[in-house]
Amino acid sequence: MSNAISALDRRRVRRLEQEGGVQERAKRRWREAPPDPGLTWGVEVLGDAAVAAAQRFGVFGPEQTVLEVGPGYGRILDAAQRAGVEYRRYVGLDLSEENVAHLRERFDDPRIEIVHGDVESFELGEPLDAAISFLTFKHIYPSFRAALTNLGRQLGPGGQVVFDLIEGGREYFHRDQVTFMREYTREEVGEIVAAAGLELAEIDRVVHAPGRERMLVVAHKK
Repeated sequence: MSNAISALDRRRVRRLEQEGGVQERAKRRWREAPPDPGLTWGVEVLGDAAVAAAQRFGVFGPEQTVLEVGPGYGRILDAAQRAGVEYRRYVGLDLSEENVAHLRERFDDPRIEIVHGDVESFELGEPLDAAISFLTFKHIYPSFRAALTNLGRQLGPGGQVVFDLIEGGREYFHRDQVTFMREYTREEVGEIVAAAGLELAEIDRVVHAPGRERMLVVAHKK
């Protein structure tokens, strides 16, 4: 990343922080998001790679309660159904009421529950076996630490959180001044996972689409 881009990133974040309400600004982008490919680079992306990654680490099973953070237009749920993966209860948690309404209409399965809420404060009310999130944690300002801490607190024995991030060192708001992006080094990931009271089990990779490779993080309850 060039010094000029890095300096522009810092100036924009600093200016927005000085204006105040920056955390709410970052959430507003996703709270107002409609369930369309605008959520994934303007292209409707399949969730097969994400589901395969989750399966690889034992997320699914007939007795599993699974929470997905940021289901969007339902690409991962759709891929999970096509793959025939098993779960006892699948909860999709989204900031957008429009996304929630769309998903409730789309997925007619008594095991699936779509709820409106914020991952930093949401309470499921029963122990989680696994939480998954793809293409979402990179947008949480100022980091995903509060989200991971809240999820980790609700994990049952042997529970895990599987999520992806962009590997790197950039942190910025897009020109729209509401879309926040943060990249993470592996060291930063380890520090945040530990601060959330979890244990870093593995760092792998997941490729959602050509040119869209992400760092895959697996964290376990200690």
